[in-house]
Amino acid sequence: MQLKTNVLFHHFESIERKDFLVYVCKLIEKGYKQNINPIFIKTNTQKQAEELDKILWTFRQESYVPHALVDKDKDNNTQPVQIGWVDNEIEDAEAIINLSDGMPDTSNHLKKIHEIIENIDEKKEKARERWKKYKSIGFNIKAYKVI
Repeated sequence: MQLKTNVLFHHFESIERKDFLVYVCKLIEKGYKQNINPIFIKTNTQKQAEELDKILWTFRQESYVPHALVDKDKDNNTQPVQIGWVDNEIEDAEAIINLSDGMPDTSNHLKKIHEIIENIDEKKEKARERWKKYKSIGFNIKAYKVI
């Protein structure tokens, strides 16, 4: 029997951009330490992916999370944490952290999808649409407020 994918919506009420990214880094680090891999972080743009890549190296001095930007044309995307943008998802992700406005590929056997929702009306509306789609697929859904 296949387990259902768990979808966790993290709703930010008010938070600075840097704190938002640090929260995402802590979430990535937690998954990595729990041996969930690969973890794929889906962003809207290459620029957003590069920003997250940079902060993952520096968000905590004692932390090390092996990660890489996904390069669709290379076969060396072997890091346990991979960051990509809309059109370059990895097929074998065990978990996805979705920072994008779109729906990640749900055809794989994912354990978890983390939806990270900033307190911006447009982003909240798109998250509501994804919530409905996840529900129609039959995924387990939970919501958390991040204050």
